Amino acid sequence: MATLPFAGGCAGPLPTIPVPRHDEVPTVPAWYPEGWAGKDSSRIFIEGKIVFETDKSVILPESEKVLQKLLAFVNEHPEITRVRIEGHTDARADDEYNLHLSARRSLAVCDWLVDHGVDHLRLIAVGFGESRPIAPNELVEGRAENRRTEFHVVEVNGRLFQNRDPTNGGYVLDVQSLAERRLAKERLATPRVAPVRKVFTATGNETHEIPPPPPTAKPGDG
Repeated sequence: MATLPFAGGCAGPLPTIPVPRHDEVPTVPAWYPEGWAGKDSSRIFIEGKIVFETDKSVILPESEKVLQKLLAFVNEHPEITRVRIEGHTDARADDEYNLHLSARRSLAVCDWLVDHGVDHLRLIAVGFGESRPIAPNELVEGRAENRRTEFHVVEVNGRLFQNRDPTNGGYVLDVQSLAERRLAKERLATPRVAPVRKVFTATGNETHEIPPPPPTAKPGDG
């Protein structure tokens, strides 16, 4: 077994470790846990998980606690001027289906935040489908981990955070304001009325509009 040389036998003094100057010490953003300094990540860590109905973008009630934490975080940090909500799925369906499902789920989280007072301009809804797994899809537990929603800092005080792509290369859906979504729903709910066609009958070289039929006589009239 190899042995370490006795410290007293070293030929010279141990090398000194330079102490960083004050302006070189990285500032730890408020959205990171202890020990962040030096990590190259934009992710916001919030305990818990947002869950959805199977194959749908409907948020389940058990997600409320996580959503409230996310809402509190966004409200407490106005210096974060834009946040990316990422949707991820497992690999049990085809790529295109998973991509659109993950985007709709990320949009559902954005809509929830907008419904609770967050400016829609602070949010980006992005889907990645099954393209970025964090666990093996062959395992039930792995698929559960891959079905996830992540939150990332995009802008701080109006400037891109770490000069990164705001969408991170994902599939983006437009986050609308509450008023825009209400207007869209009203338009869908309003039935379309077909235009009234005027019927004409030819009389020689002239055309005349057919008059409407007289009202039908009711019992007791006349």
